Order: sequence, then structure tokens, then C-alpha cells
Amino acid sequence: MTSLTEILTSVSLSDLLTSLLLLAGAFLILAGAIGVARFADFFSRVHAAGVPSTVGVATVLAASAVYLSAHMDQVFWKPILAITGLFLTVPLGTEMLARAAYITNVKPAESYQRDDAEERHAVEHKEAVE
Repeated sequence: MTSLTEILTSVSLSDLLTSLLLLAGAFLILAGAIGVARFADFFSRVHAAGVPSTVGVATVLAASAVYLSAHMDQVFWKPILAITGLFLTVPLGTEMLARAAYITNVKPAESYQRDDAEERHAVEHKEAVE
């Protein structure tokens, strides 16, 4: 039977880093999925789908960049380019979904006390009408 020390010395640093990044990414994606299933209203669900999932997928892509650069002598800029695209598009998409829901009067949960976007929306709507 092999000991933990023998296993750790036989594993390369890149394999260990890849495994840790994959586990962290999977945990973040799972946290986002649980948030989507458990939160009460649309706005909380959009936030839960956007933030942890984006970071989770970026972490998985970072793991693929580490693996490709260490084992396959591939260019690792492709996953980095995908991470950049992910961070540019997902926050904008979640913002547009939340804004569209707000404009179409999707109501937030009863537990929210204030509406920070009400004044801004009224000013934008007034300017659009004029």
C-alpha cells in the first residue's frame, strides 16, 4: 500500500494545481446552481447564476490552461482568451436581463426594503418620452 507521501511526490506540481483549480471551479459552479434553485426571486437568481458561475467556469478554464501548457505543449492563450470573453459578456448579459425584468415590472421578493433603481429608471423613462 502506498503512503500519502509517495503519492504526493509522484504527482507533478502542474497536475496538483490543475486538480485544485478544477475542484474550486466545480464548487463555485455548484454554489451558483444551488443559489438558482433556492433564491426567492428573479433578481437574486440572476445574480446567483452570473457571479459564481462566471468565476467557476473561469477557474476550470484556468485549469485547462495549466494542463495544456504543462502536458501537451499547446498554446495556453486560448483558454485565457475564453476567460477574457467570459468576463466581458456574462456581467453585461446578467445586467441586461435584470434591467429588462425591472422595466417589465418583475417584482422582487417582499423582503427587499428599498428600490435603488426606481429613481434612475424614472429619469431614463422621462428622457425617452421627451
